[in-house]
Amino acid sequence: MSATRPAAADALAVGGVALDRAFAALKRLEPGAHAFQMVDLDALAGRARRLRAAFDPLGAGVAYALKANALPALLEQLEGEGLWADAASLGELELAAAAGFGADRRILNGNGKTLEELDWAAWRGVALLNADHVGELDPLERAAAAANARVPVALRVNPGVGTGGHPHVATGHEEAKFGVAPEEALEAWAARKRWPHLRLDGLHVHVGSQLLDTRPLDEALTIVLALADESARRGAPLGVLDLGGGFGLDYSGEGEEFPVEAWAGSLAERLRGRSLELIVEPGRWLVGPVGVLVAEVLWVKRRGGRRFVVIAAGMNDLLRPALYRARHRIVPVRPRPGPIEPASVVGPVCESADVFDDECPLPPLEPGDLVAILDTGAYGAVMASNYNGRGRLAELVVEGGRLVRARAGESPADLASRRAADPLAP
Repeated sequence: MSATRPAAADALAVGGVALDRAFAALKRLEPGAHAFQMVDLDALAGRARRLRAAFDPLGAGVAYALKANALPALLEQLEGEGLWADAASLGELELAAAAGFGADRRILNGNGKTLEELDWAAWRGVALLNADHVGELDPLERAAAAANARVPVALRVNPGVGTGGHPHVATGHEEAKFGVAPEEALEAWAARKRWPHLRLDGLHVHVGSQLLDTRPLDEALTIVLALADESARRGAPLGVLDLGGGFGLDYSGEGEEFPVEAWAGSLAERLRGRSLELIVEPGRWLVGPVGVLVAEVLWVKRRGGRRFVVIAAGMNDLLRPALYRARHRIVPVRPRPGPIEPASVVGPVCESADVFDDECPLPPLEPGDLVAILDTGAYGAVMASNYNGRGRLAELVVEGGRLVRARAGESPADLASRRAADPLAP
């Protein structure tokens, strides 16, 4: 995480801006704010350049997965760094286009594409459409013919590779909903002349998320290369290989994260002599460490020797702990002197699952203090909801020491304003 505690001050800072000062600045715009999300765009640019340095020698496209964080200011930064956009819905396609990603740097993913999404890809253009099943090809062919376009297509293949992580972030095992069987893909590639407006010569694979070692990716690559060889033997050589993403983060602060450079070097060795266009789709690795969730302490209570710290952010603001049993580091923004002791850090949502950490070592805290939940740049604000009638938080960005509110928080009045009573004819 890019948060630091400068020697000249004891307040935690992101991008050179102390988080308590950022909170005070936000309160001037949103007096009712009690928490906010913040992203360090300078740190984001550094991570994007590190990825480019690793994969550019392979001629690979680095396609950022918007599902990790689709804040427009963040997307615009990554577009300027030369990355691609990996979208999984019509909304993400529109966000990518609005951020400046051209057709040659847009990918459409997803396992339940609508006809509107297929039409968008055909008329507006994508660098690659990853088809989740062969049934997508006929309606896509009709859309491409109507648009007088030729759409590049890869088939997502389920390689049957497990990752050993949480089942909700494993996508390449036999029971997963994603992709087609290898033999079905081989048959479709061999029959590609059935779809003259599609360039059906790609293979897409994605085994899961939050990978900290390369073993699952190595296993998947072995299967993928064997498939490419077999397809060529059947007279349908492949030209594009989209290896997905899944690069993991060090959420614990112990220094372990996915070995990006080592993996890129291994790919270069294994792909030597093959004329395949390569794409990778990192999301979490890029944006996770550059975000922080800051929340006010509402109450501190003790019961049976246990300390509960109730903060103003809840599971509706950061779902990962409730959904995946994920644990983020939680630290005070401006620590008070006193002994460190464990605390249950919980939110205000009326759910027993609204717990961020049930054994978090923290110094004394009082109502009005601020705590920071680290590494929330991925799958944080983008998964937020209005559950319990709670407005989504303001999102701030910092770049070159300049703090900007990039998205306003939602007030109770904003939620009430969504009421409608539009007659609909049955």
